[in-house]
Amino acid sequence: MLFLLEVEVEDPLPVPPAEFLQSVVAEWEMFLRHQQRGKVLAGGKLTGRRGAAAVFEVADAAEMDRIVTALPLFRWFSRIRVTPLVAAEDALADARRFLKLSGAREPR
Repeated sequence: MLFLLEVEVEDPLPVPPAEFLQSVVAEWEMFLRHQQRGKVLAGGKLTGRRGAAAVFEVADAAEMDRIVTALPLFRWFSRIRVTPLVAAEDALADARRFLKLSGAREPR
């Protein structure tokens, strides 16, 4: 299953900056490990904000939940959004099926 994960951290931080930054480093190291294992397909820091987004490919919602709650910054996330995604190939197949059901012809 594909999921879009979006997270943000807002000020003020309840810990000293050095402790928080150690967790930020650990978070990005974990991100890269997930990417190397094929769990993260794409992602990165949200420009101009304290947050990140990534597209994950995992077995199911339970695995996605385990990944999110194990993130080093999890306790400081002020916003977490996990959105299931439909793969582009499946979306195209659905669109073609709906088009056929409508009686219209597919564009050439």
